Amino acid sequence: MAFAALYVLSGLDASWLGRQQRYRLKGYLRQVDVENLTRLVRRRATTVDYWCRDSNLGKVADFIRPSAATGTLADLFRLTATDVVEGYVTADALDDVVQQCRLKQNVTPIRARLHVAGDLPVGEGPMPLGVCAADLAESDDPREQRAGLETLQQLIDDYHRKEHQT
Repeated sequence: MAFAALYVLSGLDASWLGRQQRYRLKGYLRQVDVENLTRLVRRRATTVDYWCRDSNLGKVADFIRPSAATGTLADLFRLTATDVVEGYVTADALDDVVQQCRLKQNVTPIRARLHVAGDLPVGEGPMPLGVCAADLAESDDPREQRAGLETLQQLIDDYHRKEHQT
């Protein structure tokens, strides 16, 4: 449901939900505020930080669906792009990514931040804006956190406006 809420707020369809789940989600989103939304979605994935050689960062990026404010996504949040690769990977694929890219945990500097989820919605390219904003809202960096919360609030406001028009 966490991914579904973020996809719907991003203007995308959560096709994996059944009719009853869609109905419940629509009711929830009608009343949601940014604090409750961040509470709902915080368990969508486990975040694991890794060190990675510069030469393998591109390889990591090929295995994941980019998220947060990495690369070109930074402009959407008016943040400075960093050299940390961040994105989503399934729990089943994690071991392959770690082995093939020679990632190391508990080593600094952190160069790859992976959000590990049991299941990911099907898709290519970066994660939807709502997922990226939720990642930033959970950041320890105050600027990233503010950018994420502001974007989530805007997505909620846009959703409410669309709902009132129909």
